[in-house]
This record gives sequence, C-alpha cells and structure tokens, in this order.
Amino acid sequence: MLKRVTTVILLSTLFSFNLLSVNAQEAESKGISMEKAKQIALGQVKGEILNAYLQDDDGKSKYEIIIQAKDGKYEVEIDKSTGKVLEVEREGNKGDRDDDDDDDERYDD
Repeated sequence: MLKRVTTVILLSTLFSFNLLSVNAQEAESKGISMEKAKQIALGQVKGEILNAYLQDDDGKSKYEIIIQAKDGKYEVEIDKSTGKVLEVEREGNKGDRDDDDDDDERYDD
C-alpha cells in the first residue's frame, strides 16, 4: 500500500512539473518573433539591421531594432505581444527633432 501511494505521489509531482514547463514555454512563445519584428522595422525604415534585441520595459516586452539607413541610424521599437510600432527615432542628429522629444529641453513649450 505504501509503495502504491509513493508511486502516485511521484507520478503526480512529475506531471505537475511537466504542466508548469509547458505553460512557461507557451508564455514565452506568445507574441511576435524576433524575425517578424525585424520585418516590421524594415517596413518602417529601409536599410541594414545593425542590432536587434528584446528588452523588458516596466513588465512589457519590446524589441529594439537598430537600422543603418542612407540618412543615418534609426531605432525602431516594436511591442512583442502585438507587433505594434511603438517608436521610430533617428539617432545622432543634433538639429533634428525625433518622435519622442519629451526629454529634449530645446523643445519645451
């Protein structure tokens, strides 16, 4: 009897760990892939991808794609779960305003 109870407990434990593993994999796979994010970014800015990475920002995952275009470098941010373009910003141009000038004191109104 003890052997049977031990076997049931052991099998239940293994089954529980298996379910947790599957749920973790499903959570990771939700949203768009890095390749899809790159395609979306290149649809916004034509050029060559220099770097791409996944970043967690206040509990929300987003891809940041750096693209070298003819007129400069751009950073394109894409929401991982929806594929929505969050921001397209041209880097390194002192005289140009970007899409997000919140921290640029020159443009405070």
